[in-house]
Amino acid sequence: MDRRNFIKSLTASGVLGASPMASQAAGELFNTGAAKPVLIVGQSGLPQAAELVARLGQVFAAAGIKQLQVMASSSELARYGDVTALLDRVPGGRVIGVMDDAAGVIFQELAAARGAACVLSTHHRFGAEEARHCCSSVGLESSIVWSDPLPAHAERISRLYAGTLGGQASAPGPHAAATPGAGSGAPASLVSFLINT
Repeated sequence: MDRRNFIKSLTASGVLGASPMASQAAGELFNTGAAKPVLIVGQSGLPQAAELVARLGQVFAAAGIKQLQVMASSSELARYGDVTALLDRVPGGRVIGVMDDAAGVIFQELAAARGAACVLSTHHRFGAEEARHCCSSVGLESSIVWSDPLPAHAERISRLYAGTLGGQASAPGPHAAATPGAGSGAPASLVSFLINT
C-alpha cells in the first residue's frame, strides 16, 4: 500500500477530518479488494476489544466486506498452534487483530514467521473520557495521532479499517455508549492491526 492511498483511506474514514476530497478518495478506495475474506480476532476478557470487534463487524457488514469473527483468550493468542490455526482460516486473506499489547506482539511475530505482512497498526489508549490513537504503517513517513470521545472511537477505527480494505461507502452508524469500566481505574490500552496472510 503506498502512502497516497493510505492517506486517502484515513481521510475517507474521517481520521484526518472532512475535506472536499473525501468523497473522491472514498470512491477510489472502495474497490474489489473487499471480496477477500477478513478474519477479525479479538482477545476475550477485554471489554474494549469486544466493543471494537463488534463495531468492526457492523461496519464491515454495511460496507460489504466478508468477515469471520473469533474471540480468543490471551493464552490462545500466545501459542503457535492456536495462532497458526487462526491464520489458516483465511489463507491468502487478511486478519485484523484487536488485543492487548503483549498478545499483539506475539501474534504478529508468529504471523510474520509464516510470511504474513503487517499493513497497518494502531495503538489505542483509553482514558476516563476519550481514547487516544497512534496509527502507523510502512506507507507513512511518521505515525498519525488523534483522540476521540469514548462513544465515538470504535466507529472511527472501524471505518478506518473498512476504508483501508476497500469496502462500499456506508453512512456512520449510531455511536455506542462508552465502554463499561473503560474510564474506571488505571487507563487501559489495546493494539489493533491489519495483516495480509
